[in-house]
Amino acid sequence: MEGQPARPTTSRDPDETRHRLASEITEVESAMALVASGAASRITLSGLRFGEQLARRFEADARANGLRLDPILWPEDAGCDLIVRKIDE
Repeated sequence: MEGQPARPTTSRDPDETRHRLASEITEVESAMALVASGAASRITLSGLRFGEQLARRFEADARANGLRLDPILWPEDAGCDLIVRKIDE
């Protein structure tokens, strides 16, 4: 109807989602490389939308490189932080 404000859309733009996922993949891979190289003993990536899924996706790669990925979930499934650290021996 005319005169009524348009409803805001709650669906995410697929291109925005792809871009965000690609960016977060790059961040996780870079953090893993940095910790595996010994340049850092621990890195915390904050505010990841796909952090929990990426922790599962990269779990085998992390273990193969002596790393551990620990997601810290936010309330109400709003995202998570991801800690990348060397496995304690």
